[in-house]
Amino acid sequence: MFVSKWFSFILLIFCGALTGAEKDGIKTISVMKGDSVTLPTGVSEINRYMQILWLFGPENPDTLVAEIYKTSISIYDSYKGLDRLQMDQQTGSLTIRNITTTHSGLYTAQIMTAMATYKRFKVIVYAPVTLPVIESSECQISVLQKCAAACFGFSCEVCTLKCSTENGPGVSLSWYIGSERLNQTSSSELNVNLSLPLEIKERNIDMYQCVAANPVSNQTTQFSFQEHCPPYTDSSHFCGFTEAVIRLVISALVGVAAVAMLVYDFRS
Repeated sequence: MFVSKWFSFILLIFCGALTGAEKDGIKTISVMKGDSVTLPTGVSEINRYMQILWLFGPENPDTLVAEIYKTSISIYDSYKGLDRLQMDQQTGSLTIRNITTTHSGLYTAQIMTAMATYKRFKVIVYAPVTLPVIESSECQISVLQKCAAACFGFSCEVCTLKCSTENGPGVSLSWYIGSERLNQTSSSELNVNLSLPLEIKERNIDMYQCVAANPVSNQTTQFSFQEHCPPYTDSSHFCGFTEAVIRLVISALVGVAAVAMLVYDFRS
């Protein structure tokens, strides 16, 4: 039985080669680890004279993993995790359940009738990205600036942030403010975590987002000054001797300027 099936397969390939073969392009399908994916044949209904073979390989689809012949379906143990495979009785489409990264590769459906047609798929399985972690340096501000922030209503703070996430195939890391992307990074060194710095030079009420993403998933962590760097509202804590010095210096400068103007007017 096995020999006769393969003999008929060889004849069908030979006939397909004589009559010409239709070769479709390769369709890329991205899928998340643990999900299911269905690879369609484009056949609406299989008749008893049709044979469909599914082949798979990480680099080249050269291993037979499933076939339907005379409406009888066979799933072969050459596929890692054959219990994950399911072939549609009516269309010959192949479904892979609970897919893992080892199932990434090239899949080809060989549809054998009077001529051979092909459906080719490149399946890329991605692990879900991890939630990015934001580390912030202590807001850098001097005592003089603290007093100015509390007593005169402005701030000269600088916060340096670093966002990190686990790296993986297709993973990128980006900083956003609203819908505007500020910067982005990615790396082919998959054994090293991705990290991306951001320097915020003045206090604001905006919400910053660090987004880790790949083609099938994304995760976002937010940062705001209001939450991580509360404004300086306790003026009694800062505006003591330092405030008096500031006011004295300003008064002295005003006095010097006034005297200079009087002298200038007197001489003129």
